[in-house]
Amino acid sequence: MKKLIWGVCSIFIILLLASCGTSNGDPATGGDPQPQEDKTISTKLEVKEDGNASFTIKNDTEVEKSLTYPSGQEIEYQLLDQENNIVYTYSANKTFTLMLQEKILKPSEELVIPLELQTELAEVPAGSYTLIAWSTSDELSEQKEEVAYEWVGNKEPESTVTTEKITVYQADANAEYVEPYEITIDPSVDVVRQIFEEIMVLDVGLIDYRFEDNNTKLILNMDSGLNNVQGSAGENMFIGTIVHSFFDNFPELEEIYFEREGKSPVTLAHLVVSEPFTRDRVYTDSPN
Repeated sequence: MKKLIWGVCSIFIILLLASCGTSNGDPATGGDPQPQEDKTISTKLEVKEDGNASFTIKNDTEVEKSLTYPSGQEIEYQLLDQENNIVYTYSANKTFTLMLQEKILKPSEELVIPLELQTELAEVPAGSYTLIAWSTSDELSEQKEEVAYEWVGNKEPESTVTTEKITVYQADANAEYVEPYEITIDPSVDVVRQIFEEIMVLDVGLIDYRFEDNNTKLILNMDSGLNNVQGSAGENMFIGTIVHSFFDNFPELEEIYFEREGKSPVTLAHLVVSEPFTRDRVYTDSPN
């Protein structure tokens, strides 16, 4: 009888020891089971070599994902200085349609939104900043991305002036066409104002000016002296002297805009200037 009892106890002990050596983990590694990676929608902010940037939204899941936008605005971004002060907000000077919209992203699909920083930051001083961007969709509005951003500023383009003499234009004696002539300037001083003051025979003042779109656009903001531009011939000569003089001396320019005290379009006596003057058009007759 004792032998039987000892035999049963021995079998029980062996089974107990065997159960202690069994693992509930991964049989290949002997460790605990690893959780699956939680794939979701990712965002990425990249700065390009030309100073612009892009914001990418990618569906990293294996199913379609929807993004809901409360308005027509799809992206928001800000520029912060080194003290974390906000110096620029994309939406601050814009309006968007108040219409609910939805975008569907298929599995692995990317949505790339360009950030035209070279244009948007035209009034921001050059410096070292932090660029922060995020999607305005309800699902991603808290998912912000940031990068260091070196803004070189929207500098005035270099003129082709390499000497002190440049060519500008004036109306001929009969106000039929514009003709070139040479003037002497100081290249170290504001070339735009020197040209404007030289060619402007009427009492029209240049309040300020600015270059935009990588220096391909010049906006001339003039004062109420524009009332002194009279008659069709006078308007043609006024436009011709300005357009030819600036296009000839700033080869990067493609368009010239007029403003009157910061507003457009500009109304002259017989003409409403609502479109830019472009390099590929002829605005005055030539003497030949």
